[in-house]
Formats: sequence, structure tokens, C-alpha cells
Amino acid sequence: FVLSFLLLPCVAIPANTFEDILRESVIKNGFISAEDMMNPIDQKLATIGKGIFESEALSLNGDISCQSCHLDEFGSADGISIAVGIGGVGEGKERAMSDGAIIPRNTLPLWGRGHKGFDVLFWDGKVNFSDNQQISAFGDTPPSDDPLVTAIHLPAIEIREMLIEDKFINESKQEDVSSAEKVYQSIAMNVQKQEPELYDALKKQLNLSDNETLTFTNMAEAISEFIKSKFAVKNTKFHKFIFNDESLSEDEFRGALLFYGKGKCSTCHSGAYLTDFSFHSLALFQLGFGKNGFGVDYGRYNVTHDPKDLYKFRTPPLYNASKTAPYGHSGSIESLEAMVVAHYDPLSLVDPQSWTVSERTEYYKRLVSAAEDLIQIPYLTDTEVAQILTFLETLEYE
Repeated sequence: FVLSFLLLPCVAIPANTFEDILRESVIKNGFISAEDMMNPIDQKLATIGKGIFESEALSLNGDISCQSCHLDEFGSADGISIAVGIGGVGEGKERAMSDGAIIPRNTLPLWGRGHKGFDVLFWDGKVNFSDNQQISAFGDTPPSDDPLVTAIHLPAIEIREMLIEDKFINESKQEDVSSAEKVYQSIAMNVQKQEPELYDALKKQLNLSDNETLTFTNMAEAISEFIKSKFAVKNTKFHKFIFNDESLSEDEFRGALLFYGKGKCSTCHSGAYLTDFSFHSLALFQLGFGKNGFGVDYGRYNVTHDPKDLYKFRTPPLYNASKTAPYGHSGSIESLEAMVVAHYDPLSLVDPQSWTVSERTEYYKRLVSAAEDLIQIPYLTDTEVAQILTFLETLEYE
């Protein structure tokens, strides 16, 4: 929506009046305090979950943990364009240059996962528990009513991400949940073998008897508690401006006006998490071979098989966004400034003459898919882009 006061004639209006109008508009847009987002956290379970999150035992036959791709120094992402799974070594650029298995999408940060209303996960929304539905790869038998616990099940059985395609895994590649359950049981046994102290601590915390065994879902529940604790949304400078009447600098304030006004950023980056949890297309260059291969990623279409969802991806939240470069579903945008520009002037960021015919053809299709949103976004000056970037810094954790 557009803040109506931006259209008022130039009259003498006290600065604090503009601030109050902005605060009211932001709250109407769904912005709430960090405390109001949080679900209860079992800290004892979270402590155990931390150990499992950091353990390579969760990778049944590989050498990777959850933490390998979710690092503090990169804002809980990995600092590279597309993720590197099994066989990857090091962090950031070092990992990108190692001989690991390429995962065709950019690693998403974890802020806010497990909080209230954070019900749509992954770039393509393959776990979607919004609107009283429970959509996932598990069909009508999800392992949990919690979307985060369900989502944690998926990377662990993703070949190249956390699994090597050996004989057992190859034999388990069947389109049914029961075959996946065999792999989950094997992962739980692997954790028992490699991390006996964590395994026993989790059994004790869940009050299981000696003859009862842990399931992968038990471990996913512990990891979920850790993620909710470690990656909880914190009160930012912008929260303090909205709810504690603290001040913003002139450029931060003007950036906020643009974000919620002329720039129309809040049309999609709305609500408590600065995302509408919906799916949109941007005319970004596809980096790498893509989820569908040959430089193609159909995005949300891979989940719904609805042609209207071609090239669409879930709106990402914006907390700590300035620390989670590169951007886009394939990490093809190196800076946050370029990402802002990509919303209204994507052609300035690409050189189609250097592409192959197939690359240009795919880009034309993404442009068409993005047209509905592109036509609504206005041109921004360099100064306005800089002010929006300054505002986004107020969403960092101090």
C-alpha cells in the first residue's frame, strides 16, 4: 500500500507527526514485536538439538551437518550462491571451490523458523501448513503437525545434500513414505552409534524407557527447539522505532517511507517477518544448472504443477538481509543494492548478448512471469535505493 501522507502538499507538519503516521501504517501492515512472534521453547531439548544440528551423524553416509550450511558469519546462511552438500569442505568461498556436490538453490537463513505464523518453508513452499492445510512430500501423513519439524525431515534424505547415493539409498528411491521411513530409521541408528551421549540425553529428556528407541522425528523435534532458540527474531532498531518511540536517522526514516510507500516493497515484504509467504517471479538470471536441469528452475511449479506458478518463489524474510548475500533462489545477485534494483530494472543487471539462445529463451519466460509485479513497481533514483538499503540495515540484529 502507499502511505497517503506522501501525497500531501508541502505544508508545515511536525516531524513527529510523520513518524506517528509511519508507525501506524507499519503496524497495520502486520508488523509486531519479536516477543509476540515467539512460540514456547524447551531449552533443555534445544541444548540437545544443538548437538544434533552440529553433528555429521545426521548425514547417514556422508560428511555434512546442518551447521555446515547455516553459519553465524553469514547471517545463518552459507555465504555462497548455491549450496554445496556432500563432500564440501570449508566455509564460504572455500566451500564453493571444493569438490562437493552442488545443490541448485541458494541456502536460506533460519531466522524466525518455528515462530508463530511461519508456516511456509523452502524457496518453493514444499512445506506449507498455512490456511489450515498440511502440504508436504509426506502427503496426508506428515511426521508432525509442526511445519518446522516436518521441514527438518527433508534435507536429511536429499541425495547430494546430506546423502550419498550408495546401494542402500539407491534401493530406497521409491515414491512412498515407507521407503523414506527406512532411511530415517537408519539415520536414527547412526546418531545412536556416533553420538551416544546425545542419543541417551534425548531419550531421557523425552522420558523413554530403556527398551524404546528414538525416531528421526524425535531428533527433528529437538533440532526444531534449537532453531527456535538460536535463530529467534530479535528486536531490531526498527522494532524499537515502532514500539519504543526511538528515533531513526533521516536516511533510515526516508528509506522506511519508501519501503512502505512509493517503492511498494511492503506489498510483498509485509507482516511480522517482512514476507507475505506467497510466491512471486523476478526476472533474475538463473545461475547454475537449476533444480530442473539445463539452467532451468521452475520454482513453485515443481510443487503445484500449476502453469501459473512457473518461475515463482516464496518471498524471503528480510531480517539480517544485509548479511546474507548473495541473493535470489540461485544466488545470482551479489549485492543487496543489485537485489533492490532487480525488482524494477532487471535488464540493467544482465548481458543477454553473452548468453546462449537457451539462456535468453528462459530469461524471456521469466520476464513474462514477472511482468505483473514489474509493472506495478516504480522507478527509483540512486538516492532512493541507497535510502532503502539504509532502512534495511535497521532490520539487523544489534
